[in-house]
Amino acid sequence: MKKAFWFLSLALISSAIAKASDTTFTLNGKFDKLKTGKVYLTVYANGKSTRDSANLKDGAFSFTGTVKDAATAYLTMEGKRNDYFTFLIEPVNLKVNGTGDSLKLLVVSGSTINDDDKILKKRLESISKWQETNGKVWTEANKANNKAVMDSLDEVDNEILKETRKIVAQFVKDYPHSMRSAMAISENYAYYAEADEVEPVYNMLDKKLKSTKKGMDIKKMIETYKTVAIGKVAPDFTQTTPDGKEMSLSSLKGKYVLVDFWASWCGPCRRENPNVVKTYEQFKDKNFQIFGVSYDTKKDRWEKAIKDDGLVWLHVSDLKGWQNGTSDQYGIKAIPANLLLDKDGKIIAKNLFGKKLVAKLSELLGKNSVAVQ
Repeated sequence: MKKAFWFLSLALISSAIAKASDTTFTLNGKFDKLKTGKVYLTVYANGKSTRDSANLKDGAFSFTGTVKDAATAYLTMEGKRNDYFTFLIEPVNLKVNGTGDSLKLLVVSGSTINDDDKILKKRLESISKWQETNGKVWTEANKANNKAVMDSLDEVDNEILKETRKIVAQFVKDYPHSMRSAMAISENYAYYAEADEVEPVYNMLDKKLKSTKKGMDIKKMIETYKTVAIGKVAPDFTQTTPDGKEMSLSSLKGKYVLVDFWASWCGPCRRENPNVVKTYEQFKDKNFQIFGVSYDTKKDRWEKAIKDDGLVWLHVSDLKGWQNGTSDQYGIKAIPANLLLDKDGKIIAKNLFGKKLVAKLSELLGKNSVAVQ
């Protein structure tokens, strides 16, 4: 018995060592010019962030930690605002080198996923420039409160997303064995997407990659999209109204319902609210209701936004922010988002904003309404 226990213990210890090595990373860095200071490493993994620090010794620094899967990481320095280096960290020995003048000019080596990331970034260069230009125009329009220009730029954002997904799909096809491909799918299809868009790209992945946590997360995302596809009955849920009562989505059957996912802290949501208010006024007497689902965490802030924006329809929340029960249930990873349901609770459209929402409701409920300006 003692021998058996000893061998079992040895096996467990060996297994623990192997498991630790499977998740351990080391990051060694060297600056040519900068010799002293403090460097910070922030790792974002599984919805959480961890931060560590290291002192420069003759320009060198080192970090050790664990990550189960490849994760996004940032290097920053004390006293250097807006200067950072973004890369992907995985359970290997990585090196970063540079002068230290600007962290953004650092180069990472020793990591296949970062090599693949460079290839993807190169392919997306034109998209990045497009996004940068669009962002600058939007900022100026926002300063001038030019709503027409901002709304038109929202359409440009949709085009940018489509073109980005084309490039990502080709990258996955070319690099089916790369974890960067799986991460790219998660990054670009986790919002405003349908199962029939994601599944063909997911099917390009190598079988081993599909069995990883990242691969299984994508599969789960696809299954979620299938349950909330157009033509499906919207899954029921119950949350709490501002006055503390529970209300279920299913209680609104018999009406056309816009399920509106938003939050008081969400700038684009608040900018869209005036359009939703006008739409509600046009159709509220035509068997139409809005069911607002807030991704807030603070009740007072939620209630203030409802009052300030004049949102006089039905509202619920579980006050869990992005952990709202509908986030996983409906695959809501970006807001504003919405679903339009028919009288039987079936999903008939998704993510209709501004004039598109008015056009759809006019088609369903009658055209004797003035379009949102």
